[in-house]
Amino acid sequence: MKVLTKYLLVLLLTAGMSACSKSYFDINENNPNNPNNVDIDLVLSPQLRDIAYLQNMGSNDMSYWMGYWTIGGGSFVNSYVFNYTFDNKWFQGMWTGYYSYLGNLQYIDQHANGNNFYRGIVKTMNVVCYHNLVDLFGNIPYSQALQIDKYPTPVYDDAATIYNDLYQQLDSARDLIKNWTGNVPKGDIMYNGNKANWIKFINTLQLRLILRVSQLGTKPPYYATALQHLLSSAAADGYISSVQTEGNVNPGFFNQSGKGNPLVERFWNINQNQRTSNYNYFRANAAAVNFYWDGFNGYGDWRLYRVYAPYDNNANHFKGAYFGVPTANNDTLSGLSWGDNVNGSFSGTNGFGIIKSVNQPIPMITSFESYFLQAEAAYRNLIPGDYKELYKNGVRANFTYLYKGSLPDPSGNLAYQPNDAIADANGYIAQTSGKVNNFNIDLTTDPVQTILSQKWISMNGVNPFEPYADFRRTGWPTYIYGSKYPGAPALPKRVFYPSVEYATNTANVKAQGEDLLTKKIFWGR
Repeated sequence: MKVLTKYLLVLLLTAGMSACSKSYFDINENNPNNPNNVDIDLVLSPQLRDIAYLQNMGSNDMSYWMGYWTIGGGSFVNSYVFNYTFDNKWFQGMWTGYYSYLGNLQYIDQHANGNNFYRGIVKTMNVVCYHNLVDLFGNIPYSQALQIDKYPTPVYDDAATIYNDLYQQLDSARDLIKNWTGNVPKGDIMYNGNKANWIKFINTLQLRLILRVSQLGTKPPYYATALQHLLSSAAADGYISSVQTEGNVNPGFFNQSGKGNPLVERFWNINQNQRTSNYNYFRANAAAVNFYWDGFNGYGDWRLYRVYAPYDNNANHFKGAYFGVPTANNDTLSGLSWGDNVNGSFSGTNGFGIIKSVNQPIPMITSFESYFLQAEAAYRNLIPGDYKELYKNGVRANFTYLYKGSLPDPSGNLAYQPNDAIADANGYIAQTSGKVNNFNIDLTTDPVQTILSQKWISMNGVNPFEPYADFRRTGWPTYIYGSKYPGAPALPKRVFYPSVEYATNTANVKAQGEDLLTKKIFWGR
């Protein structure tokens, strides 16, 4: 932690986009004569961007484990990637990334000069960072974190105790923003100072954290109070429920190398106007491809055609491989879909599905995630509402998200026409044959299975953290196979503490006991 908390600022549009490749600078080294003169808007913007991206992409492993991607044929892969025998450097970027963002957010809080809107945003983003850290690692430094002078080697706090405080931080953040009447943050690249949308975001985030512990016999002490405050706020202000209220982050991405959406640039070389090598490296996972195919009973799950591409010129040739099952080549494996025609070209601005345009925003919380959170919570009688209709709205919102950007296909191929997202979604969820528990909430014998199955498939390319948490919390969806490498153990319940902690905070990290992938998070099964 001593190394991590020294670094406090990341410049807008000059920092790298992953936790492993950032350009940090120490405030005191930046300007020793005036160490605290950095405009907090120039700090806020990159924090929102980078937190969104780290949650959007997670890590390669998260997308592998969740059944979205696998490693393409012809790529050399050590077996330790497939059988989870990697070392404690494997997820270090997640740890260093989030704690670096937390340090930068702390600077904003300390220099907000009484502007509670900034402070409310900081508290909200602190919760995003800390809850993802807890959900990945378990106990972490919290109460003594980011206080390098006072606590150079901070103790680890109990994960459930941290969650208890996170609920309170969200209550505080909501009040700070709602009651603010002054200037709005210029660096707010998610909601542009829209207080109502920030309240919806906080409500949705708090619902996410409440669901994490909702099935525990013993809940954090503040849980009941947080739930009551959430119900009161949601009754007045609601949750994220539309594209206009989604938590989408965009600092002004444009068609220039290093300035476009980082997910798009991962697969598209703006300078050369061609696919990058990553397109061949990351291929479709059979878990997701088969789930989409299983939805083709009568009407069809047309999302398949907008997430993955045919592996040849036949529009119906889709295939994935399971992570952990090496493939000889990519000739029969689908990649990501992005052109407007079958195997069509992509200019950087004419895509659909996950990759639409170099200037597309990074999703922090989408409307479809919000609807699925609400659907599960309503089914469990935590919040009021018709869980079936909330579920259906979630599916409709995901279809709309993936269809956006599509153009008519001159060849007349139905699969590549935009059609009508709502009509296609309605047809899909109304099917009465096949695996109805996967999609038809009216006929399902297990609503939780149906809700979380659709939440999982909707998070493909959006946020692998959530389905990873859902699976460890509920056991659903069962379509997540982790690795199918011969002899591979079950999907890890957590990840290793990073090597940087063993080097700089040795006693406290070792005090957590044996560092095992089989240790469950406090809310896990």
